[in-house]
Amino acid sequence: MQTDIEIYVLSCPLENIIEWLGKEFTLINKTTLSKLCTKLKVQYQEAEIDVTILQEAAGKRFTSVWFDSEQTPWENDMACAKHAFSVLQCEVRCNYQGWQEEGTQDPDQWWRINDQNEGPFIWK
Repeated sequence: MQTDIEIYVLSCPLENIIEWLGKEFTLINKTTLSKLCTKLKVQYQEAEIDVTILQEAAGKRFTSVWFDSEQTPWENDMACAKHAFSVLQCEVRCNYQGWQEEGTQDPDQWWRINDQNEGPFIWK
């Protein structure tokens, strides 16, 4: 189990991401911190989870979705990324190391899921 989960979604409208999260969790609170940053407080089972959605997080086209908790429905970043892709139908990326037991991978090694394929790649 990871201490937190983070994925990057390509060219996906903020409203679609929030709608997805509203189906997975009970939305407690939504705060717009800036034009590009939205914070949510959601509930999953008995846990309250802070979620930060940062648009233009990795270039202008990627949005970061960060769950600051280990109490999510997903075991790791990759499980979350796979689920997000299945719902949002937008390319999703996550850190390759997030799901590896050994931390010896290249920090530029990522996992990418899109409608063409799924697998590791170097994101620089």
